[in-house]
Amino acid sequence: MGDHDMLDQEEGEGRKTPGTRVFKKSCPNAKITVYVGKRDFIDHNGQVDPIDGVVLVEPDCIDEGSDKKVFVQVLAAFRHGREDLDVLGLSFRKDLYEDNLQIYPRPRSEPRYRLSKLQERLIRKLGANAHPFTFRLPGCIPSSVTLQPEAGSTTKPCGIDYEMRAFVASAPTDRPEKQSSVRLAIKKLTHASHSPHDDQVAAMLDVQDGFCFYHFLCLFLTANSRSV
Repeated sequence: MGDHDMLDQEEGEGRKTPGTRVFKKSCPNAKITVYVGKRDFIDHNGQVDPIDGVVLVEPDCIDEGSDKKVFVQVLAAFRHGREDLDVLGLSFRKDLYEDNLQIYPRPRSEPRYRLSKLQERLIRKLGANAHPFTFRLPGCIPSSVTLQPEAGSTTKPCGIDYEMRAFVASAPTDRPEKQSSVRLAIKKLTHASHSPHDDQVAAMLDVQDGFCFYHFLCLFLTANSRSV
């Protein structure tokens, strides 16, 4: 994932309370660094926690006169087959959701979100080269799911995974260079409140047969992806 930083919180006259853990990851050439407060984002009955943080962009990240920009991207994908079979010309990965944000230079037409307390403290600590970002996921997209692979499997497991990227490119659709890109695995989780109805639903589900459960999940997720 990357390093952890502790961000001290000021209290009163120079006193500090215990810091907040911040997730930090830099690209290989150290030109851009992503800071986020958490990796798990909860769906509260259709209201998803905002994905927010800052990206520290080094002054020499983009050459003068270049058309390159710094983007942040959130992707959700459904993998429904073995990764090693993709080389045969078949694709077992389906993109479910994508959102892009240009953070440097920041477009004037971009809507501004109110900064969170974490973003304010990060910008205060990192300086003017720290650029905030905020994503708001729709409640209609599915939550993260991982199907346990068979013993000894080295391929990427099937399921739904979310990823956040920060990279340098001319457009968000360009293929970013590995030296100037950061990739963070994140999760969208669903808050489940317990009720008697939940026990009735659980009693109806039989997941002992892995084959049937796998295909049931594929049909369910495919139906959900068509509505996005």
